[in-house]
Amino acid sequence: MQQPSNYRWAVLFVSFLTFVAFAFVFQLMPPLLETVEKEFGLNEAQAGLLMSMAVVPGIFLALPVGFIVNKYGFRLLGFFSTVVVAMGSLTTALANTFATALLGRLILGVGGAFIIVGMPTIIPQWFSHKDLGKAMGIYGTNMPVATITAFPISAVLLQNFGWHYPFHVGTVVALAIATVFAVVIREGPLKGERTPIGTEEVKRAVKNAEVWKASLVWMFFNTTAIAFLSWAPKWFHIFKGLEPLYASITANILMYAAVVFVPIFGWASDRSGRRKPFMIAGSIMMALALIATAYAVSFTLPLAVLVLGITAGTVPPIVMTIPPESLPPNLAGTSFSIITLCQNIGITLSAPLAGYLIQTTQSLPLTFFGISLFALAAAIIALTLKTK
Repeated sequence: MQQPSNYRWAVLFVSFLTFVAFAFVFQLMPPLLETVEKEFGLNEAQAGLLMSMAVVPGIFLALPVGFIVNKYGFRLLGFFSTVVVAMGSLTTALANTFATALLGRLILGVGGAFIIVGMPTIIPQWFSHKDLGKAMGIYGTNMPVATITAFPISAVLLQNFGWHYPFHVGTVVALAIATVFAVVIREGPLKGERTPIGTEEVKRAVKNAEVWKASLVWMFFNTTAIAFLSWAPKWFHIFKGLEPLYASITANILMYAAVVFVPIFGWASDRSGRRKPFMIAGSIMMALALIATAYAVSFTLPLAVLVLGITAGTVPPIVMTIPPESLPPNLAGTSFSIITLCQNIGITLSAPLAGYLIQTTQSLPLTFFGISLFALAAAIIALTLKTK
């Protein structure tokens, strides 16, 4: 079998950009939620649906997409999925009713379902197990990079042009990256034989306990992180007295930290040969940092969010290494579809649940404490993993 060439770094970079295309459009919404609420007469729980709707398709499509990717690969599917992301962004940009905005987010979610499942299957085709933590650590910065880009762009465009305009920008970004994807992405030398997959092979993937445990950790992690990111710009404005733009920048410190520390933790897990301690310690510290953020004031607020971002950087690269280490390459699509299924359930619950908590308690500490329980649940499940 051929060894991966230096071209693998180009593949990794474009894989990263493709996920960023989806995540960028997804994360354009949080800075706009307060404005959208007022325009359509929504409460917090209803507005949270604009975040959840973008991942609902992934709950139903995750496993079927995994089977499709196993059988056909992801090169052609990836291009069309990114085009669908652009269509969803454009639909939201043109929305004049809440229902149309939800439809745009739903279309976005269909494209995103394919990208989230299929894109990580390309990387193990180019990186061996000894380098996989490092590669997945780099790839895992996709959501942080998308968020730290989307939040300020969305806030600035909102102030100058209105809430629809950011999604026009998202449409152009997605179409540009779709073009780059079509030119660069191809399957790698470590893909193995693409043989027909029978019922027994699928059962083997679906019954793999380690994949399911990692997926549940990922579900609770995303419930925690997206609940915070969806509402922090508004909550920092209301409860901490920050100006809207500065509130978005402060919330985004989480992602700035994650961009730096996700690849570091991925590299460290490769060097140490250990995965589980990062997930356990990171999840516990994430819960504590979230509670500290609720009580932080003045200069301690960005410091608390920074610590939250550092601790959040422990989980993504580790979760993404477990499926390819637990199953053969021809079952990668199925294993990542399980992870995506659980991730999307977590994200679907996150924004409406956090909106409901703040609506009923009118207390930032109580809301953040409730969200932190999901991070603690992730730590408990990580304890049961058999991986070192």
